Amino acid sequence: MAFIAQFIALIIGTGALAWAYYDAGGVFPALGLVLLGLFWTLGLSQHWTWVPALGLFLLTAAAGAGLWLDLPFGWMLAGVLGALLAYDLADFNRRLRFASKGDNATLLERAHLFRLAILLFIGLGLSTVAILVQLQFTFEWLAFLALAGAWGVSMLVGWLRRGG
Repeated sequence: MAFIAQFIALIIGTGALAWAYYDAGGVFPALGLVLLGLFWTLGLSQHWTWVPALGLFLLTAAAGAGLWLDLPFGWMLAGVLGALLAYDLADFNRRLRFASKGDNATLLERAHLFRLAILLFIGLGLSTVAILVQLQFTFEWLAFLALAGAWGVSMLVGWLRRGG
């Protein structure tokens, strides 16, 4: 199930970015993104472990360049989320090959896909809120949020060091 999901995520990620570039008149960048998706698919079929990391980096860079070129945010977000999901599922499938015979691979896949779905919906919800609600932050609010974030990260690190 996760094996098929990584290809679906890869198609969505590269397809969204390629469509946005093609729609804006960039035929060659769109063709390059499609070729990158095909290369990533070839790398997955050949079990090249370095290809998903390279693909994630290049698709994220393409989405960042697309935002810089004022391409639609939704297509760029779909592209990055698809690339991130494909990268994560490729890594999960690689690790799942080393599971012992006693491990329930189907249960592990379902749990991982469930966690990914929750994170995906939270990410989409937060990005939708960020698009719809545009607040003006003063420097004081920015300083407060930076300190609160640093405090939260330090609490998380302390919790992880104690063993969770």
